[in-house]
Order: sequence, then structure tokens, then C-alpha cells
Amino acid sequence: GVYGGKFTGPNGNSIFLPAEGSRWVGDLGNAGRWGNYWSSAPSGSYYAYYLYFSSGYANRSGNYRCIGQSVRPVITPKKEETTTPAVLEAIDLGLPSGTKWANMNVGAESPEDYGGYYAWGETEEKDWYDESTYAYYQNDSWINIGADIASTEYDVAHVKWGGDWQMPTREQQAELTDNCSYEWTNVNGVYGGKFTGPNGNSIFLPAEGSRWDDTFYGEGHYGYYWSSTQNPDYTYYAYNLNFNSGNAYWDSYYYYRRDRGNPVRPVHRK
Repeated sequence: GVYGGKFTGPNGNSIFLPAEGSRWVGDLGNAGRWGNYWSSAPSGSYYAYYLYFSSGYANRSGNYRCIGQSVRPVITPKKEETTTPAVLEAIDLGLPSGTKWANMNVGAESPEDYGGYYAWGETEEKDWYDESTYAYYQNDSWINIGADIASTEYDVAHVKWGGDWQMPTREQQAELTDNCSYEWTNVNGVYGGKFTGPNGNSIFLPAEGSRWDDTFYGEGHYGYYWSSTQNPDYTYYAYNLNFNSGNAYWDSYYYYRRDRGNPVRPVHRK
């Protein structure tokens, strides 16, 4: 006696979602005619995405977050166990905050190894980098996953390495460039930037370049390293560390849309 939507999967199994309607102020509207089910994804500052269906179709859109709607939970696959490289170290550069930097990139096996290329907020590499493959661009909109994703489920360093490892914030990248001397150098045939801290310790970041579509840009000439911080004015950009044979900059964000594939050099919180 309850109307609703039946969703049948490729294996023939199905679920039934009752058309529960929604609540606004003190009223219950469209019960028995519409199903309105929240997702976990925000859409801008006062909307969130939701699944809606009626007797004709099912689709997805955004709605005011203050409206009362139903929730149908899911069980996600268990996360893979974190795998940290055997030669991973947290290097103390003598920075004012005490932040320690990893001696290698996420996905690397040595300090001069490039490691992986990741879109901002994604935790796996892929063959093609643009809006069409970016997990957080849907329905012609950039999904807001947070102003700073350090130590969240969107932080590839924290997801891959676990513990107290995380992507560096914009401020931590600024601290690196402001307090360390910079040198363009070559390590075992790989060009990159050497950052030497006040205490004499140093880290080497290979000039890994960036990935756009299926193409590598700037490999061996430029370093583009994600921070965990989104640009507040242009939410389709995120801040990054940028260096080349001449200089190192910590906030050159204009050319780095979140769907581009860049490397990540983690920091250690303790």
C-alpha cells in the first residue's frame, strides 16, 4: 500500500525506496508522490545534492539543506590498508612550527622517484585528467568537499600512509619556502628542488610536472605540488607549491584547477 521507487541492479537484486516526500516548516509535502533522499555531498554553501523520483523518472539535483528529507544508507567497501614505503622518513627542517616533511612523494619508493599524480581530493591515479573524470565535478558544477582537506577522506597522503601523515596546508607550504633556502639540483639524473632548513637538513622534491588529459606537462622542468587548501574565491582552484630552475613559490594557484593531476609531498603532524 506504499508507493515508491524500485531500483534494480545489474545482478537482478533490487531495493525499494518509499515516496516519503519532504518536510518544510511544519508541513509534510508530496508524501506518496515524490521520493526525496539526501546524499552526503554539499552543493555550494546552502544546498546539498539529493536523489528525487516520482512516477515518471529518477534524477539528482540540489536542495536547501534545511529541508527535512529521507536518508537511505549504503555500506562502502572497506578501505585498503595503508602502505608506507620502507624508506619513508619525517625530516625535521628546523621550521618554526615544528612541522616535519616526508622525504618522498606519495606513491614513490625513493626521494627522487616521481610517485603518483592525483587530482585534488582524489586518492587514486587515472589515465585521463579533466572535468569528465573528476569525482567532484558533476552536473556542470564543482562540488565543494571542504576548504581544507588535510587528514580527511579526500587527503591522499592520509589515506595512503595513515597515522599522522597528511597533505601540507597552504600555510605549511609558505613556511617551507619562507624559511628554507632553495636550490635547483639533480639527484641521480632527476631534476628538482632542494629545500634546506635552518638546521641544515634538507628535502628534495623532483620536478614531476603535472598531468592534464593524458599528457605530461613540465616534467623535468617544473614542480607543482598540491596543498590541502582550496582557494576561497575560486573554488575550482586549489593552492600549490610551484618551483622551477629559478625560484619557488607557495601560492601560484591560477593555473591549477582541482581536476589536474599533481604530485603530493606529505607532512607529519607531530
